Amino acid sequence: MVAAPMQVYLVRHPQPSGIGGLCYGRLDVAVEPQAIHSTAESVGSEISAQTLSSARVYSSPSLRCLELARRLASPRRPTAAEDLMEMSFGDWEGLAWDAVPREQLDAWAGDVWNYRPGGGESAEMVAERWLRWLNQVRRTDGGAIVAVTHAGVIRVALARAGRLNGLSAIETPIPFGSVHRLDLA
Repeated sequence: MVAAPMQVYLVRHPQPSGIGGLCYGRLDVAVEPQAIHSTAESVGSEISAQTLSSARVYSSPSLRCLELARRLASPRRPTAAEDLMEMSFGDWEGLAWDAVPREQLDAWAGDVWNYRPGGGESAEMVAERWLRWLNQVRRTDGGAIVAVTHAGVIRVALARAGRLNGLSAIETPIPFGSVHRLDLA
């Protein structure tokens, strides 16, 4: 028996306010209610109402994701999943990007998958979390899944699906509120 294909819609959270130039990774940063509203409308134009009404909605526990996930799942509740959290940037969290020593940024660029920025997580570690979450979801859900998450998680998911590779995985823009569909067998 062949399993039905699964569609996973990865949605990046709305743009936070007041974060200009900041490495915020896992910091809980504010998102304006209007940004949540307009992002939900934008996502609704990319994912059909029928799909949204039947899809299981997951979210990173970060408020910038959870607020949007609540809106997309309503009147149901989204399921928070730690594995959908953004990459931990360790000691870089809360620093301005231009305050991070250049040699550390260069070391990260030189080994995108294995370097641990600020002593936090490597992209490979994020990919392991992503795959753990995906395998769990595959065992328990079918059909369409919506996951409201972060750029780092989306990048590794796209890379593991063969849609990005090498440095392009880090350099590819993942706009706020963007939707990325993976069709999985």
